[in-house]
Amino acid sequence: MPIDLIAKPVIDALMRALDRARDASLKKNARQAVAEAISELISLTPDVSKAEARIAVAKAAGILDQDLFTAERMLKKVKRAAKKAKPSKRKPASRRVRKKSANKPRARTGK
Repeated sequence: MPIDLIAKPVIDALMRALDRARDASLKKNARQAVAEAISELISLTPDVSKAEARIAVAKAAGILDQDLFTAERMLKKVKRAAKKAKPSKRKPASRRVRKKSANKPRARTGK
């Protein structure tokens, strides 16, 4: 019995220490993921899906700091810029057919 009384607090302390170490490792990896997401978003051709995944990892780890908010703002701006940069599907002006207006009088060409 005396060993059980001594062992339980020691085991509980070790388990808490392991949990803290696991949490610290998880948060370190999440902070690294945020940094990688930011560096991905500032590149010339950013991979938005990779950045989104890295931001999701940081959120899942419980990271709530300025770097995460910066990465989220950058992601929104990159998405908005990519949306604006897409070419429109309108036909060029030379190929568009103009509708004749009913209000304009026609010029008579014959007698």
